[in-house]
Amino acid sequence: MKKYLPVILGVFSFLLPLGLYLKTLSPTYIPVDSAEFTLCIKFWGLCHPPGFPFYIFLGHILTSIFAFGSLIFRANFLSALYAALTVLVVYLTLLRVGVKSSLAFLVSMILAVSAAFWEYSISADVFTFATFLVALSFLFAFWNKPWPAFLALGFSASHFYITVMLAPIFVWYFWGFKPKIRDFVLAVCVFALGFVGQAMMLLRMQQDPVINWGHAKGISGYLYYLRRKEFGSIFLIKNPVLTFSLIKYAKHIYVYILDIIVGFGVVLPVLVPLGLVKEGLWKEKKVIFLVFSWLTVVLVQLFLLSTIDPLGADNPFQITKFYLVSYIPILVLVGMSTQKFVDWFFDGDGTYVNLLLGAVVVVYLMSSFKSHNLSQNYFSEKMVEDAMDQLPPGSVAITVSHVFYFGGLYEQKIDGKYGGITLLYFPNEYNRDNESYHPELFSGKVDEGFVSKVSDQKELGNAEKYILSVLARNPDRDFYILQGTFEEGFFKYLDPYKVPYGLWWKVTRSRNEKPDLGKLAGLLEGLRNKDVKFNDFAFKQQQMDTMLYAVSYNSSGIILARNGDYDKALELFNKSYAIKPDNTNVKSEIDLVGKIKDLAGRQTDLVGKKDADTLNELGNSLFTLGNYNECGRVYAEALKIDQRAVFYNNLASCQAAAGNLGEARTNYQKALSIDPNLNLAKQGLENLDSR
Repeated sequence: MKKYLPVILGVFSFLLPLGLYLKTLSPTYIPVDSAEFTLCIKFWGLCHPPGFPFYIFLGHILTSIFAFGSLIFRANFLSALYAALTVLVVYLTLLRVGVKSSLAFLVSMILAVSAAFWEYSISADVFTFATFLVALSFLFAFWNKPWPAFLALGFSASHFYITVMLAPIFVWYFWGFKPKIRDFVLAVCVFALGFVGQAMMLLRMQQDPVINWGHAKGISGYLYYLRRKEFGSIFLIKNPVLTFSLIKYAKHIYVYILDIIVGFGVVLPVLVPLGLVKEGLWKEKKVIFLVFSWLTVVLVQLFLLSTIDPLGADNPFQITKFYLVSYIPILVLVGMSTQKFVDWFFDGDGTYVNLLLGAVVVVYLMSSFKSHNLSQNYFSEKMVEDAMDQLPPGSVAITVSHVFYFGGLYEQKIDGKYGGITLLYFPNEYNRDNESYHPELFSGKVDEGFVSKVSDQKELGNAEKYILSVLARNPDRDFYILQGTFEEGFFKYLDPYKVPYGLWWKVTRSRNEKPDLGKLAGLLEGLRNKDVKFNDFAFKQQQMDTMLYAVSYNSSGIILARNGDYDKALELFNKSYAIKPDNTNVKSEIDLVGKIKDLAGRQTDLVGKKDADTLNELGNSLFTLGNYNECGRVYAEALKIDQRAVFYNNLASCQAAAGNLGEARTNYQKALSIDPNLNLAKQGLENLDSR
């Protein structure tokens, strides 16, 4: 039995992770890229740069062979398959470098249940595939198979360019500092074969597939695409807002070290330096190879991530997915060091260490199972359906959400739904894909008058101007913008020209057009995700996507409150607050509308009692709410009781906000005639003069 133990454990090192990932596999698309990758796999399309061509091509073949379940399920399954193969390869690599089978099995299981690796093993994404290729490279290296090692490394580098940095280290490992010219040239050629996908991608671009990110034209466009120029080329993301700093770099190093310590059982990373020092393990060529490979990948990768603050509360990125490739060399080091520790401290008896590692695996499995079990997670699909169901046929839907756009395309192109709706996606200020997908929306003449009215001397960014130009070219089309916390700020320049429409804003052609109040609340009834909560989800992007509902409830509630429907408004505000109870802005709105409801119900009594101060308080609350017409009427009632300068000023402010500038000027002047030193009235007149 002992003779066959390595084989048995090898089988389990593949089957156990695969079973775990299948048990927790997502049945549908989830953030961030699973719908996009699935569509690219289906249509052999071009995903976001650098395109991941071999992953897409292989997926196109395999999802055709595996004829079970939905397309998205099959694409998700491939990530589980690649992940389980990675765990097996790590196990085999550990055996090759002298780690005993039981210890090798448990170390590989730690990879299987580590949070970041598990997360990307249960939905369609390229990360487990890339990690598998890197693991394969190291296995071939330790098997002393240079050509398969360089080929696997080349395939890896064609997906994540950073692994190109490993090629010189592999050359050194096989042939030292002075390789023979023949070996070096052959290694370069075999490595270059891994980029065959890039050549296939160039040919595929000319055929203009259904999904064709960037619509690259010619060699220059192809090179632009390969270099990721749309996203900043060198850094992962680079724009005027996200800039590199050494402080961010230091934060990334801290976050990474913390991830390694927590992710690998706390004690295991500590054993690495002990094992390296004991018996001169650090002098071994294999160890030097692993250490330099790990440091190269980590330091370069963290540098490239350092336009993003990993500790920032508003950081939208799941940073740990970029760590996965670096897990391979560090885990092999962990295994070798732990084996040395066992040999030294326990005279080769690994019983106690195996029990410890087994406990670590069980603890990680149990602690992460609930958060990583996506088998019943349909939130993103329901979100797309909730929003798309609300759109009238023939409408144009604008989104800046990667998840929503490709989820919507999946519903249209795979499930055959929502065929009468045009989706426009604006991922950044450089992308112009919409012009190729929907040229009819870009052929009309720009209504410069509408552009001038909307911009109204505001400083707009390139992306904002571009979206505005689309609106201005199509006055006869109904446009809707998906709501959300980011979108609130990004589309703020359109505030006077958009009204809530369920989970959308409807773009209007005239300022401050009133929405259909009878329809407004009804659009938010019967939503599939009506009871969703921010803290229901462990993954950051899905947490952020719950804010679509929170913002939509809130924006409709504000309109209803401004029009006097306080009960319905409070109902929507409470729904918004229930999604994320720490939202102080929504809590303030609940308190404000509750106060207005109470005072408005007593208004007749307040007038009868000549309580001008409380009427003024009601007027102030209505002004804060934005109900300028009603607050003007309340201040007028207060003035019948007591003609104070501040009451005239407040009435004038309501009138100015409502656009009644002549009446506002008159009442500001009345306020100053009573109190010439009232600065509020002086400022109000100055504001009128500057209009």
